[in-house]
Amino acid sequence: MATNAEHYLGDLEAASKIIPAAKPYVMMNLMKFKASAQCPVTYKGPRAESSTGREAYIAYKNGFVRRAAELGVDLSIVFLGEAHTQLVAGPQEGENYDLVLLVRFPSFAAFRSVLEDKEYVNEIQPHRVSALEEIRSFAVTELADF
Repeated sequence: MATNAEHYLGDLEAASKIIPAAKPYVMMNLMKFKASAQCPVTYKGPRAESSTGREAYIAYKNGFVRRAAELGVDLSIVFLGEAHTQLVAGPQEGENYDLVLLVRFPSFAAFRSVLEDKEYVNEIQPHRVSALEEIRSFAVTELADF
């Protein structure tokens, strides 16, 4: 059964028309891990099937950061924290997460350049799919005059 963890990126071309090009971009993710990592059947690289989803995500995060640096993309992790519960909306079935992550990129185009890189797609992205049961990913830019 496919989850949104496999398809969360949506239409990058459409997103690039909505997200302001000249502003730094922050990716905000709410993530729920699989109990045990399950690599996609099409992935041909090294597998760690005995690892937890959280451990597989650490491998993904490290690979993403490394590849972004190799591509000249300057990113910074703004916040990484454990999610405990919803406070305002109340806990909803299926709406609980393990981790919150905010990553700042110089632009959405810089972020997109990593996602479209062949090495990322073939060797790094499968670890994200292996790790995540659910993800909510938001494109965020800072408001200057709020």
